[in-house]
Amino acid sequence: MKPKFELTPWQKKQAALLYLFASDEYLYGLLKRVQELQNFADSLLDQSRTEGRDLFLKSALWGERDTSENWSNHAWSFLADFGLSVVRDIADRASGIYHVTGAYQCYRGMSEYSLLWTTPAEQEIFDTMFASVSKYASYIDDTMNTSDCAGRWNDFGLCVTWEKYKETFKNLPKFRVREDLICKSDDIPPKTGVYFSSDFPDGTLQFAWNGNEYGKLRECAIFNDLGQKALAAVGRSKLWLDEDAMLAFVQKNAKAPELLEDSFYEDAFTPKLAPSFVARNAFTSAPSKWYYVELIDGEFEQIDTEANRVELEEQRVEAYKPCEASGFYFTPASSNSRRYFTRGEIFPAVSSVYGNTIWQWDENQQ
Repeated sequence: MKPKFELTPWQKKQAALLYLFASDEYLYGLLKRVQELQNFADSLLDQSRTEGRDLFLKSALWGERDTSENWSNHAWSFLADFGLSVVRDIADRASGIYHVTGAYQCYRGMSEYSLLWTTPAEQEIFDTMFASVSKYASYIDDTMNTSDCAGRWNDFGLCVTWEKYKETFKNLPKFRVREDLICKSDDIPPKTGVYFSSDFPDGTLQFAWNGNEYGKLRECAIFNDLGQKALAAVGRSKLWLDEDAMLAFVQKNAKAPELLEDSFYEDAFTPKLAPSFVARNAFTSAPSKWYYVELIDGEFEQIDTEANRVELEEQRVEAYKPCEASGFYFTPASSNSRRYFTRGEIFPAVSSVYGNTIWQWDENQQ
């Protein structure tokens, strides 16, 4: 029996990313990076002491503010606490409890203390290493964040992140939508893992856990009217990624209220800024019913790049095949054929001299 719900190629990528960032392996990767940063900081402190740098950094005005000893006594403790917090996070996973990381608190604490006791080259290396650790940790934070109404991830964020991480996946894990594991927004999920919205076909998938009350499912991040227009006009494969196509969309919709009211409006008419400018104004959220997305251990499938390319860019579907994305379609085989199809609905055939009936995604989704 065919399942009621199946993930689209893009939703499978979302699920793969969320399971990656929620994995113990990824969290252990953060611990390793923090420990490497701690070791590098220790080597700099040792070098400073060996060379006696602090003798030249004490002053009547600032005292010991710029010395390595001051940094060691105060700033290093933030780095140590960061490492300990990751260890605690690893331990809590056994109880089904997940956390955001301590990266932001570590950054805020260390930024209060001077690194003038290092050479410019040493500070550059330290800053680069810490920026890399913070970016790595941010993907855990975005996955586990519960303070925002719909979490931090939306279609734009996961799309951009997939481009950075896609080489990690030679093949995609296989997934199964569990129709027996259902909950709704504001519920603690029946099982820890990724969840799919049955109410919003283009809604962003979400990670939730059942070890404590903070793991409950939030509202679903969905496209607003502007976002739906962008998806229809640009197509799934180009959305957020094709800067020229996104710029063309901005130019065509320059008088849209959502864009006109943005404080960055005057700076947005460039290819580089167009995707993020639209994304800032393309989303809303709504309560949803959620189904558990099971990761099938040890099973994989190839990433079908061709299927991804045409998923919504073209949306030309033959009659008798199911609709994969809810929206308005039309067929050239019949005048006044435009109508709304829901996901899973079968496209009908139309009697016509043109031959086979081909249904096309309508750019106008109003």
